[in-house]
Amino acid sequence: MKIMYCITSASWGGAQLHVLELCQHQIDLGNEVVFVVGNDGLLLDKVKKIGKVKIISLPTLHRELSLVNDCKVIFDLRKIIKKEEPDILHLHSSKAGTVGRLASIGLSVKTIFTVHGWAFTNGISSNIKKKIYQLIEKIVSPLTDYFICVSKYDYDIGEQHGILKITKHNYAVVHNGVPEPTEKNITHNLENEAIKIVMIARFSAQKDQTTLIKAISQISNRNFLVTFVGDGSTLEENQKLVKDMKLDKRVKFVGFKQNVIPYLINNDLYILSTHYEGLPISLIEAMSYGLPLIASDVGGNSELVSEGVNGFLVKPEDEQQLAERITCLLNDSSLLDKFGVNSFNKYKKEFEISRMLSKIDQIYCNLK
Repeated sequence: MKIMYCITSASWGGAQLHVLELCQHQIDLGNEVVFVVGNDGLLLDKVKKIGKVKIISLPTLHRELSLVNDCKVIFDLRKIIKKEEPDILHLHSSKAGTVGRLASIGLSVKTIFTVHGWAFTNGISSNIKKKIYQLIEKIVSPLTDYFICVSKYDYDIGEQHGILKITKHNYAVVHNGVPEPTEKNITHNLENEAIKIVMIARFSAQKDQTTLIKAISQISNRNFLVTFVGDGSTLEENQKLVKDMKLDKRVKFVGFKQNVIPYLINNDLYILSTHYEGLPISLIEAMSYGLPLIASDVGGNSELVSEGVNGFLVKPEDEQQLAERITCLLNDSSLLDKFGVNSFNKYKKEFEISRMLSKIDQIYCNLK
């Protein structure tokens, strides 16, 4: 079987990790893999290290909407598909998903679009953009042989907006998965020690580190340390906010890290204060390391965080509620320990990578 993966950006994130795992798995199975991407980045570097993957750079493929450029990228991608003749064209990210399906019209290739969060999902601030992306998806959805939704939340949105047609039976929920770590620290024994909190995410309006910073400024119990891992467009303003609030001794910014494992092993609580998500792999990784979770109740987060079992869900941008939930765990280290064990158990039951890969293999076989 020959499979072509196409994603807009090689900048690192959950969708990129997902594609990397798929490329590696298909090579391990002895299948041919072609990887098409719009720019350089960490994903591209990691795919190169796999070996045996044919890599094709498509610089016309980028996120911004442009009628002239988008017509060109459709034409360029169509030439690539015709030349490579893959059995499966597996598309990731909204832009690649759109141009890829248009480029495949009339060709003998089966197209799969993985929804890592719809481009018109709840939480996106611009209603105009939401309507445009919803219209685009309705136009190209008939060109899709199969949809994979990484969360039940995205599955439900697709049905509600008439994109996923019940009568067609061409879609399924396949939760993201991650490998089980070889080293982890599930129990924490934190009596009389500072509780270490971590958030690993790019700095952007979507991820909203600002709400977490404002929340911790309200906490009277100062026996904690927050580490932010990542960089991005809102980093400097968040650094300034920490300085203005005199939280320098309680907050660390360590920048982007290619290897985040030390930050998962050596912290006690994982927080994701975000505006919208699909099914964040960062939370699944935190679960695999036995970390309790606090996350905004958006997207598929409720499929990962069971309220009062392995963590807490909070309203997005509700700094007071977030502060209350953090305080609850700061004051009860035994609850942190209980949540951490439950996180790992939930990961083992539902989010091991072997489950994800097996389900996708079956979809490929059924379509071929």
